[in-house]
Amino acid sequence: MSKINKTGNMQYRILGKTGISVSEVSFGSHLKRVNIENPEHRRKQIKIGIEKGINLFDIYEHSYQQFEPMSKALDYVRNEVVISLVTVWRAVDEVMEEVEYSLQVFKRDYIDLYRVVLGGNWDDSEQRLTSLMKAKEQGKIRAVGGVVHYPEHLLEALKRYPELGYIMVPASFYAPRLIRNEELISAIKRSNVGVIAMKPMGAADEESGYIFKLEPAGRDFETLKKKGLSLGKLTIKYLLQSDVIATVLPAMNSVEEVLENVQASGDGALTEDEEKFLQIYREEGDRSFAKILPENDYWITPWKV
Repeated sequence: MSKINKTGNMQYRILGKTGISVSEVSFGSHLKRVNIENPEHRRKQIKIGIEKGINLFDIYEHSYQQFEPMSKALDYVRNEVVISLVTVWRAVDEVMEEVEYSLQVFKRDYIDLYRVVLGGNWDDSEQRLTSLMKAKEQGKIRAVGGVVHYPEHLLEALKRYPELGYIMVPASFYAPRLIRNEELISAIKRSNVGVIAMKPMGAADEESGYIFKLEPAGRDFETLKKKGLSLGKLTIKYLLQSDVIATVLPAMNSVEEVLENVQASGDGALTEDEEKFLQIYREEGDRSFAKILPENDYWITPWKV
């Protein structure tokens, strides 16, 4: 019997041509320090996520020492979950060694999703991609993908590398170019590449996602808040309206965030009140983001329609 609860509201979609079934809400990997210093906090969040039907777990930086704690937290479902990793070791010729290390730590015969950062240094990306494809041929990876940070990199990556099984792309209700731009949509559908929407909360620093730093006001906003509308849930629900996206990957750093975010799946179409609530936040973003976004912002400004 599966330990992942698939009897609740969580819905599942196929990640493009990978053929892998993924929960509409996935578990992002960027951690606040409290979860790095106390893995038990993370373990509780993961357990709740699994109980709510999440099956895709992303594990990012080696420097955060996430591999071992995540392996332990996922031990009881290690053969049921979709594990998502990125090659981050500095030397290109260490990619195969990195894959072997991952298999050892996660006690798996294969890693489900392994990606490389695409854009900027295309030569480096291509060498890493070649190594990952070799590991895939050896049965050590189920699907090879990429992560892009700019729209032009998405188009270039799909043109250069038709072998990509999936792609990870920034998207949010405030910056929805991924699901609103016909050129991007057409390129994605032609390639049948699976899409993971990352940074739906507008990325995050140690405090919270940048979307949560917006502070709208006014009678309409207060009325909608009293109706129980929540920004976390709606940022994900908005993206799930698109058939381009297979899963949304928010960073989650508390049990409360997990419980809120999973409510977005299986919740149907956006209501009029929900649309209005998000529009109020969009207007506040137009007023405030220029002042609060860092100079290296790549998750909002380039993806705004």
